[in-house]
Amino acid sequence: MPTEHDPSPRVALIATLGGKPQVVTFALDELLLRQTPIQRVYALHLAPTDPALQRSLDRLRQAFEQRSAYHAIKLDSVTIREHPPDALERGAIAGRAIERVDDPAAPDAIWLAAQRLITTLKDEGFAIVLLLAGGPRLIALQALAAASVLLDNQDQCLHLYTPPELRQRAGYGEVMHRNPTDPPVRLVRVPLFPTVLIAPWLREAAWRSPHEVLLAARQRPPSRHDVACAQVVLNRLSPAQRDVLREIVRPDADRKSVCRALHITSHTLDSHIKAIYRECRTAWGLAGDQRLSLRFLHEKFSALLG
Repeated sequence: MPTEHDPSPRVALIATLGGKPQVVTFALDELLLRQTPIQRVYALHLAPTDPALQRSLDRLRQAFEQRSAYHAIKLDSVTIREHPPDALERGAIAGRAIERVDDPAAPDAIWLAAQRLITTLKDEGFAIVLLLAGGPRLIALQALAAASVLLDNQDQCLHLYTPPELRQRAGYGEVMHRNPTDPPVRLVRVPLFPTVLIAPWLREAAWRSPHEVLLAARQRPPSRHDVACAQVVLNRLSPAQRDVLREIVRPDADRKSVCRALHITSHTLDSHIKAIYRECRTAWGLAGDQRLSLRFLHEKFSALLG
């Protein structure tokens, strides 16, 4: 939701890609119909030495050139490499490109490629939509594993369901956009527990390798406070209540600014805050008559959401 703190929300779509480029355009068309403000699309793929994959990339680029709705969206491709660069700049030094998923280096290379891409985009202020629909299954599995450490509750992970008759007609990019008479595709939200909400220190370990993440998780398990915060944010609050909590714990927040940013009345704000207090009492095992305050919310959640 746009707020005065975030007047122009930006979203980047990261899509795993194989030989069927239409999975990207089918999903992108659906997201644009939902008015999702996609500004960038990244195709994550193996080295395009396979002619089918190269053709897929060519068809995807052609689709972006030909469709006027895509002209404001930047398309880029990210080749999975054994030692991916630390950023997305052109000409950045990187290691050997991975051509096959049975390459012994492939699992770590996929993880790190996804990690570098997600981290760079998050640092630039983008919300992420991760589309796990194309390419070899290992790419989707490792991208999902990296996302579980890096994504938060502003991001989402999706799978694309294409009806069999449309999938057969689309082939390997022969159809890049569905017609109005075609059966609709469906974006299926993949439930993803954002580990970063209860173990934020894993972000740093994720920059190195999946093995470092596992080691860090064993050495420092989440505290009771971390688990309680995650329970409240992820499981107990409605989307509207999460928006209120995120706004109210900002350092410069006050009641008027929160109401203005979320387009709600003072009465609605009070109702949401009372509901948040109620869920906090449950998560921390506090007495029902124990008085809570906005200071309590700042102390518990500012590091997480502020």
